[in-house]
Amino acid sequence: MALRTLGTNANSSFKAFLVGTDDLVPASVALLMEGILADPPGYGAWPKVNTSGLIDASSGTIRPRVNQAYVQTGRLIIPNRGQLQLKPGDFVAFDPTTGWPIVISGDCAANGAVTHT
Repeated sequence: MALRTLGTNANSSFKAFLVGTDDLVPASVALLMEGILADPPGYGAWPKVNTSGLIDASSGTIRPRVNQAYVQTGRLIIPNRGQLQLKPGDFVAFDPTTGWPIVISGDCAANGAVTHT
């Protein structure tokens, strides 16, 4: 079995936050916390999956905000999944449509095939 590829529908469409740098800008922290959203209600432990293997969004598109999703000590709450410890240089991006967070390590951001500003 081969791995799939994953990209965005448009170049640079994720909103991003640089850990260890943007933490010092209260407005950036606020925008990150406003942008991270949880799964729509009804997804639960075993979400509906369509024939292509992707999550079926027909259960609703209301995505609740996550209280204190990011704490300036580098802790990120992944909604309904757990917590991640981040390090300076890591990027936290989120999809502006769904609010889902994506973490990119500082090493990957600096040396991988990742474009960022």
